[in-house]
Formats: sequence, C-alpha cells, structure tokens
Amino acid sequence: MSALHPVVIYGASGYTGRLVAEYLREYSIPFVAAGRNKAKLQEVMNTVPGIETADYEIVEVDGSVESLTALFKGRKVVCNMVGPFLRYAPPVLEAALQAGCHYLDTAGEQEHHLQLLDHWGPKFAAAGLVVSTAVSMQYAIPDIVARIVLETPGIDTLELGEYVSAVPTVGSTQSIFDVIRTDSYYLEDNVLKKYKGIVQQDMVVPGTGHVVPGLQWGGTALPVFFRDDRRVRNCRMFVAMRNDKGDIPQQVRAAERMFKVVFQWLPEEKLYPVLDRVAASMTPRTPPRENRQVHRSIDWCTGRGNNTTARAVIHSTSGYQITGLVQAYAAMRLIGNTYNGVGFRSPAQLLGHRELMGALEAYGLAHVTEEKVS
Repeated sequence: MSALHPVVIYGASGYTGRLVAEYLREYSIPFVAAGRNKAKLQEVMNTVPGIETADYEIVEVDGSVESLTALFKGRKVVCNMVGPFLRYAPPVLEAALQAGCHYLDTAGEQEHHLQLLDHWGPKFAAAGLVVSTAVSMQYAIPDIVARIVLETPGIDTLELGEYVSAVPTVGSTQSIFDVIRTDSYYLEDNVLKKYKGIVQQDMVVPGTGHVVPGLQWGGTALPVFFRDDRRVRNCRMFVAMRNDKGDIPQQVRAAERMFKVVFQWLPEEKLYPVLDRVAASMTPRTPPRENRQVHRSIDWCTGRGNNTTARAVIHSTSGYQITGLVQAYAAMRLIGNTYNGVGFRSPAQLLGHRELMGALEAYGLAHVTEEKVS
C-alpha cells in the first residue's frame, strides 16, 4: 500500500463519505476511498466535484479486522463512515489500533461514545493515538459553543439546544433505532444519570422567538464529552428538527413504541434486518445535495454559575457538508501533528474550539455570536 495516501475513508460510497472526499480534495490531501464494492466506490467518486484533480485510490475490502488492518498499515488517519456505529465500528477500531492509525467517526449514538471514552480511549492513548467520535455537524458544533461559554470563569452548568433543518440519511435513521434500544444519560453533579425513556422539552430558539419541542436524542455526545471535565457539573442537550413533512417527536415516539411492542423480543440476527427495512422505508436512500438557503441550523449553549451567565450561538448551513469539512480538517491536523492530546478527544478538544470555528467560518458555513448575560 502506498504511503502517499495517508487518509482512508472507510465507507466512502455513502452520502457522508463522498463529502469527506470532496473536502479532502479541497485540502489537497491524498486519500483512499474504501468499501465493500469497488464498482460502487468508483461510481460515487465520479460524482465528487473536482475529483479529476484529487489524488486518490480505490480499494475494495471485506470489513474484517484482518483486511482492514492490511489496508490501514502505513496510513495516518481512518475516517470511519460506516454506521450504525454500535454495530459496525468495533472491527474498524481494532484494525486502526493494530495499524497505528488515528481514528475518526461521525457517530451520534451515546452508548458508542461511552465505549470509546472508557474502553478504546485508554488503548489508543497507550499507543500514542487519537480516537475521536461525533466529528460531525450534530455534535462538533455544540462542542464549540460549549467551550466558548466555558471561557467565562465560574460557569459549571451547560444547557445546549440545536434546531436543525435536514433530511436524515438511511444510516442516520438506522442509528435512531439503535439509540432507542440503549439507555441515555445526562450529566448532573458530575455523575451520568439515566433518562427515563424519551424526554421532550420545549426550547426557545435564539433570535426567532419560536418555541419548539426538543428531544434528548439519545442523550447526545455532550454529557460524555464533559463527564470527566471538572469544570462542568451539569450538562444536558436537546435537539429539535424542523420538519415540513411530519412531526419528528411523534415519529420518534412511534418508533420507540414500535420497538418495545413489536421488535424487542427478536434475537439480534433477526432484529437488525427488520429495523433496517423500516429505516429504509422512512428515509430516501440518497438525499439530494443540501441547499444553503434551506438546510440551516442554530446551535446554542447557555452556561450558568453561581453569579454569572454566558451564551454562545452558532448559525450554520448545510450540516452534512459541515461534517465533510470537519472530518477533512481533523485529518489534516492529525497528519500535520498539530492536535491536542491522545486517547479519547472530542472534536473541539482535539482541534481547539476557536481553530475549528475558524475552519467553518473560512468556508462560510457558520458564524458565532457571544454574549455575557450577567
């Protein structure tokens, strides 16, 4: 394998994988587009804007630890796009560790984040490597606003919200079912505490006056990111999706009821194919490319302490493109050895929250406003 291609996109034929390829090409980073079907990989790569100027190769791999380790040897960074990650990430993590590669993924499943923090984090740290999860729009941007708020001395409580307009991919919808099957947690008094089922909370969206129903969305990554950060005693995050074709909270509750009533008794080898068919029926297999005028998001964090309050808000557009950008930016920083720490790292912890924000602003994909309330 050529050492001239330091980054592997595993699952490059998916919706998000092709966007990672697009931004690696923007950063002039040679990469390997890897997956199970070489013909499909080539077909997808042919649709990446400007791909004729990219330095890349295509490799078909069967997904076993042995084949992935052979592929990763001599590389620097693995960008894992193959979800749901609770099911499919372990062999990729093991192969990255054996091959001596840093590992990035886009996971939204809190249970997966916890496994990386507690199980894989120490192993990667011992090898001098980084393992970072949720390197995506949904939780990298809240990670930024939270750390901006924490610049105000005395803040110990983080309350986060996200209002997003997006069409989830099949993989994202599959992950929702995996999240429903596992416990979810918030941080209170430095301890992760379990939510009782799906929790809904009304949120006031900054700058709009709109009150929208948010869900804890599987707990989110943020309580995991700050579980061991002694500055933060309490942390919760709720997510609301703008949805012109139905009621997202009702759909998620219906999915939870369907799982508990119909599916939870099935053994996993029969359960997963059924859930995946349901997910495919709910979501277009390949959503159209995002429209900046439509697919906009607002992320905010209010931080409180005994005698101070601060808030930061990020307005952004085209969340899946943001995911492609932050994956490529993180890979660039890892290749150049300009990153912070080893082992488990949140995206903004790994790259620096101001630097990561700067990368988004450089592409016109996001803008931050800050306010010290008292």
